Amino acid sequence: MRKPGKRMASVIASIAAVCVMTGGIGYQAAVSGAQTDSTESSVKDQNTDQQESTDGSFSEEGTTQIGTVSQMPEFTVNAVTMTVEEVYASSGDTVSNGDALFKLTDESMEAAKSYYEDAISDAENTLKTAEANLASGKLSAESTKQDADLTAQTAADSYQAQVDALDAAVEEKKEAYDEAVEQISEYQTKIDNNDYYVECAIDEKKAAVDAATTALAQAQDTLTQAQNSDNSASQAVSTDLTYIKAQIEAGADSDTLLSVVQQAMDDYTTREQQSDTLTQAQQSADAAQSTLEQAQKEFDSAVETYNKNVEETNTKITELTDSLDDLKSDYEQAERDATTQKAELQNEYDTAVVEGKYAGSTYESTVSELESAVESAQDTLDTLKEEQTALLALENGVVTADEDGTIAAVPYEAEDTLQSGTAFALYCDTQTIMISVEVPQENIAQVGVGDEVSVMIAGKRDGAVTGTVSSIASSATTGGSVSNVTYAVIISIDNSDGRLGSGSSATVIFQGEQEEKTE
Repeated sequence: MRKPGKRMASVIASIAAVCVMTGGIGYQAAVSGAQTDSTESSVKDQNTDQQESTDGSFSEEGTTQIGTVSQMPEFTVNAVTMTVEEVYASSGDTVSNGDALFKLTDESMEAAKSYYEDAISDAENTLKTAEANLASGKLSAESTKQDADLTAQTAADSYQAQVDALDAAVEEKKEAYDEAVEQISEYQTKIDNNDYYVECAIDEKKAAVDAATTALAQAQDTLTQAQNSDNSASQAVSTDLTYIKAQIEAGADSDTLLSVVQQAMDDYTTREQQSDTLTQAQQSADAAQSTLEQAQKEFDSAVETYNKNVEETNTKITELTDSLDDLKSDYEQAERDATTQKAELQNEYDTAVVEGKYAGSTYESTVSELESAVESAQDTLDTLKEEQTALLALENGVVTADEDGTIAAVPYEAEDTLQSGTAFALYCDTQTIMISVEVPQENIAQVGVGDEVSVMIAGKRDGAVTGTVSSIASSATTGGSVSNVTYAVIISIDNSDGRLGSGSSATVIFQGEQEEKTE
């Protein structure tokens, strides 16, 4: 199949030719001449040089062209391969709304219809899932909010209970000295001898993880080989079935058919054997994965326990050592410690109260996100249905004109494949004149879409016209060196009076950055 990109140059050329014939030569061509063009060019050059040196403006050269209006597809054209069967309209044709432009093959239409049926089904399922998530999410968010409210409500009781516990700890300090020295010695011995590391069997559990990792890698290699063998066996069976069908349709004799069928049966037997091997390999891989996960879990638990024991022991040593500094003032020190911790508890209590107050906003935020997901799913479904409606509106796969006018180009020929972003047809738009100019890299930052510019058109005696920057190329047009880098800028000019036409030389004057005058 041919693709539109192979003939784009000829399409562009035909657009220019057709629109010139349709739009006429324009008002200025009737009053222009070589003498006038030469004079205006000289004046223009002088004015341009003066502007660049005094007010920061600059100018670029281009050629006027009649604009075009694109008839874009209202459905996705590249989800499946859509092929043009026959083209009815061409450049220069005058068409009315509803006239046939080209026809798509029946196979393309059926494939596109199937695509939208599947896509809409998937979108409906996505919407149902989003709605279910919204329902369950609301319940979960509400539960979280209630928990936060309950936490805030019970914070006072919890605070008082912990304060009471601190007071009891202060009393216990009076009896702590006799046990403190012995406990410090025991704890420090455990740290120095690395008893916790041995008790938690860190090395053994790490070795178990390494062994399980190696076993899993081997099992996965075996599984991959089994999958490849199973795929090959399945492909052989599929090929056999296709070949049998072809032999039957070709009217092969019974001996040939018997031989082909026997080969298919042999391949099917091999397929079943490979399937059993694959099942066993999968089971082995699953078992190896489970073993690794269990070994990793035990190792992580051992490390966590070890770190916890060491941390707790160091904390106890510190606490006991501090208690030995001055037994006589131990009680007073304990009270000071209790005061500090009570402040922390007070902070936790205040935090719980604040979290309870803001639980409502968290609930609203969660629900809002879930509702947005439902809206997004609904929008996707609506868009697919709209595109499906547009597709089904094509009677017998015929694309029709959506307006009256003159065809500038139909970018497709028979056997072409529809391309995303390519119009079904382009219509001449004599109401608008377009000028494409190349702006140097050093000036492009001074140009913005929507900027007004002055345009001097060769042969137009009544002065400059006003144009508007309609687009700026996102990527540069690179010349022979970095100094020649330019960007394509499109200027549009209102031509509702029909005074302008295609093919005239034009100078576009950009205002640039205006320098402030110093008094």
